[in-house]
Amino acid sequence: MQYPLIEKIGNPELLVGREKEFNQFNKWLSMIPDRLSKSRVILARRKSGKTAFVQRLFNQLWSENGKVIPFYFDIADKEIWYRDFAIKYYCSFASQYISFLERDEELVKKSLNLQEIKEYGLANSNKLLVGDVESIFYYKEMGSHDLVWDIAHSAPHRFAGILDIRFLVILDEFQNISNYVYRDEKCEGKPDETMAGSYHSYSESKIAPMLVTGSYLGLLLDIINKYLEAGRLSRIFMKPYLTQEEALQAVYKYAEFYKEPVSLESAIQINELCM
Repeated sequence: MQYPLIEKIGNPELLVGREKEFNQFNKWLSMIPDRLSKSRVILARRKSGKTAFVQRLFNQLWSENGKVIPFYFDIADKEIWYRDFAIKYYCSFASQYISFLERDEELVKKSLNLQEIKEYGLANSNKLLVGDVESIFYYKEMGSHDLVWDIAHSAPHRFAGILDIRFLVILDEFQNISNYVYRDEKCEGKPDETMAGSYHSYSESKIAPMLVTGSYLGLLLDIINKYLEAGRLSRIFMKPYLTQEEALQAVYKYAEFYKEPVSLESAIQINELCM
């Protein structure tokens, strides 16, 4: 498997276990081409491995080069201006889409800018990319930032519908979208708490379903219930603990990578101490 998206876990071999969860999600992924998969939210406490899990799903889909194109976006806990957020979001989407088509891992690691995306669209007769970038430039010049964001967040669903393809939209740390995006260019005042509502209709998309995660369960659920309505995303509860067998496998794997000898007795003790 290829790893165009650098996984936060470090060496990909360190991700062990979660066999039950991967089996469940692989079945869900396999139904996306037939428009049978409903958007999901992964619920688990902090440091439960949510990000590592969804990043692996991205790399799996990208490597398979099949009927589902993955889009991963980490919504950082950092203040950002509304317009800049919209452009960053679109450039990430377009770059990952192009990377999937061209099998170019570098475009996942480093996004193209708007002009580069337009040049690719012109060279490859991709009218959607060209039209989007031209519209973004126009609305940006006009100061119509709402329209820039409309183009950005609707892109996966629009592309899927027009081109008859499928996307998986992975939004990591989704609660941050209502807490760190500001209408004010200097990020003064309060963030736009309604940003999550942009996905109200798209959360029901069956051609570009969403997979949402967050580290603060109470805040995430409040946002989802308020702006996406409770039933739009299926709630998947992820246990923070591995099975005993998987946990021992993790202990031995880390011991191997850190070149530390470990006996069965000490491995069991480490497993129990780390829960």
